[in-house]
Amino acid sequence: MEYILRVDEKGRIVIPKDVRERLNISNVVKLVVKDNEVFIRPLNKGDLIKKYEGMFKVDLEKAEVDEILKEALGERGKKWLKDILT
Repeated sequence: MEYILRVDEKGRIVIPKDVRERLNISNVVKLVVKDNEVFIRPLNKGDLIKKYEGMFKVDLEKAEVDEILKEALGERGKKWLKDILT
């Protein structure tokens, strides 16, 4: 399959719905640039957890990546706010 996609003024593209459904893409993908080519790949939960492992205090046994990120970013935000207020 090949698609011609428009890049908007902010550099965004829309992955066609049939591609998102076929590859089970939700809201996180991996962008790889190699030899002047761009590849967009689905990112599985294990890849995402491995990338952020040890950076945040969260329960990594949770099933939903969105919940893990929300909890982790909330924890990081509290620390950042505490740091700037003290």
